[in-house]
Amino acid sequence: MKQETSTLRPVDKVLCLQSVDLFRHATTEMLAFIGSIAKEILVMAGHSIFVEEDVSDAMYVVVQGRVRLEKSGSEVMSVGAGQSFGTWALFDNQPRVMTARAVSDVRLLKIRSTDFYDLLADHGEITPVMFRAVINRVKTLIPD
Repeated sequence: MKQETSTLRPVDKVLCLQSVDLFRHATTEMLAFIGSIAKEILVMAGHSIFVEEDVSDAMYVVVQGRVRLEKSGSEVMSVGAGQSFGTWALFDNQPRVMTARAVSDVRLLKIRSTDFYDLLADHGEITPVMFRAVINRVKTLIPD
């Protein structure tokens, strides 16, 4: 079961977002803008956040709890507080390649790609920061 809530203050959202590698180079002001579009949701233990083949329409940041990422029923990794998953959804709306399931009751920040694009259109200064983070991430995936 997913439920939208709003118990986090804007400053708490910024603190959560600054631990995300994609936002590593963002200023506090940029993080505040991103935090303003991040919706807080609660997912109960055992429930899916998304499943393989769902449309990629949002990324998530774990505020509290643990999420298991699995492919064809096998665990690929698990993520906890301060970590993100589904990040590529901000850049590509291809079907999900994994399922994300709440291991425990989990509090998440959900950033929808459409909201993110609208934010970039209004705050162009964020775009180069995102490109830098994506390039850094891709470099870690490609062997020298």
